Amino acid sequence: MRVTKVSSSISAMLSIGMAASLLASCNSASQDPGVASGVPAIPSSISPDALVGRWGVAAYHRDSDRPRTESEARRQCNNAYTIKRGPNGGVMMHLADESEIQELVLKGSPSGVTYLGLPGAAATASDREIVTVTDNSFTVKWVSPDNSTRYGTMVYIRCA
Repeated sequence: MRVTKVSSSISAMLSIGMAASLLASCNSASQDPGVASGVPAIPSSISPDALVGRWGVAAYHRDSDRPRTESEARRQCNNAYTIKRGPNGGVMMHLADESEIQELVLKGSPSGVTYLGLPGAAATASDREIVTVTDNSFTVKWVSPDNSTRYGTMVYIRCA
């Protein structure tokens, strides 16, 4: 009798684990069906040189926090994030959750949106959408809903 209880408990835990795994995979696919495959990339209207330099970086989750976040990014210039030109024409930056920098490229899309990410299709999970670019700042938001929730919209302010 005791062996039956243990084996039915293990069976129940395995069933729950498999169901949770299945739900998680369904949920992530349903959040943004375009994230996995992306869209064909076309040349970007933004030059990589616009992103090269020393930047103060901060992030926000609510649009009403943007002015405060820009001020915080300016204060981060004492510990500036440096973006260099990559050997193949891109820019050297970090991807989400990666400790090593990689060469990222600017990718246009048929809808007119510009993305920053690894070479290949645009609007993939590891990409960032370029929201705005000026001489002294740029703003990006993550394509991946998970990265967007964790990192928010990132503001880069050029350091003097």
